Amino acid sequence: MRHVLSKPLDTGSNSPSLAFAVVRVPFFLEPDYDETKPFIERNRDRLIEKWGGKEGWELQKRRHDLKGRGIAAGIPHFNLDRLASNSMASHRLVQHIGKRYGLNVSETLYDRLNV
Repeated sequence: MRHVLSKPLDTGSNSPSLAFAVVRVPFFLEPDYDETKPFIERNRDRLIEKWGGKEGWELQKRRHDLKGRGIAAGIPHFNLDRLASNSMASHRLVQHIGKRYGLNVSETLYDRLNV
């Protein structure tokens, strides 16, 4: 998004400018996770548990080149020790704010939730 905003499409001097909006649609990596079960834990702990222990997690990182893909996407450092939790409620909140107050406000909230 930052890239698109920093280098807008040149439509030429006789063309109207291009406008667009980003609407976030939730994508749940674990859609069958029980949303009534609260959890707050470090990302690292959650991923190690998800992939069956440290060995499974290390295999998953290598298999999918997670570090390389993150760097290619502009994420030079992913903080595995930040706290994570069930994201269903935060997705609902961001969508509600977007519908009620507009996308600029919901994007600001999204950025604050993902510190």
